[in-house]
Amino acid sequence: MLGICRGCQLINVAFGGTLYQDIGTQVPQALDHRDIAKYEQNFHSLEFVPGTTLAKLYPNRSTAMINTIHHQAVNKLGRGMVVEAMAVPDGIVEAIRWRGPSYVFGVQWHPEFMFGPGIGEDHLDGSPILNEFLDAARARKAKR
Repeated sequence: MLGICRGCQLINVAFGGTLYQDIGTQVPQALDHRDIAKYEQNFHSLEFVPGTTLAKLYPNRSTAMINTIHHQAVNKLGRGMVVEAMAVPDGIVEAIRWRGPSYVFGVQWHPEFMFGPGIGEDHLDGSPILNEFLDAARARKAKR
């Protein structure tokens, strides 16, 4: 399962975690994670948690620019979840992964909007994430 934006939040709640219901009011020092006028053109930096699967998808990088369209976010992590990336500088969780035997990964940004011509060099290309998910689906299907 790959959860994108609200999907990341749903994964966390399904595993017993909680959310900030409104980042702007519950985390006053937070960045503006949602700008309706800019929509997927609203960007901020994230930092990979070293050694995580997500960090390994992007070797030789520790930070990247991502789009941000959400006003809710992970607060307390669900059971078996680990944080794989956080927003800079506010520390809002941007990526989570389940440590269990199946592929369960969630990101707060929209990697499907971030690939191909026009993507900035400092922006995070979504292709490695989407390819990892497709590879996991193919591997699961092959086991059947």
